[in-house]
Amino acid sequence: MDQEYAEDLIAELASLNTLALTALAAIAKVKADPSGYLQAVLEDGCAAMERTNYYSIPKDRQAVVIEKAKARFTDAITSIKL
Repeated sequence: MDQEYAEDLIAELASLNTLALTALAAIAKVKADPSGYLQAVLEDGCAAMERTNYYSIPKDRQAVVIEKAKARFTDAITSIKL
């Protein structure tokens, strides 16, 4: 992967991350129980990752990728301040 491609990929992921977190915060703020809503998003998202088969990742590495993804997802969701 060349440097410019890596930078473009990181910029794209950063913008999508910001978009998702901003949207989730806005949705949570209109819920009766914002913290409960975000907790449900966290639990559902982690469960969905567990059920996903990441075909491009070798079977012996999928558990590692899922754990990394769940850790990053948890960090992102818990970083939302209401």
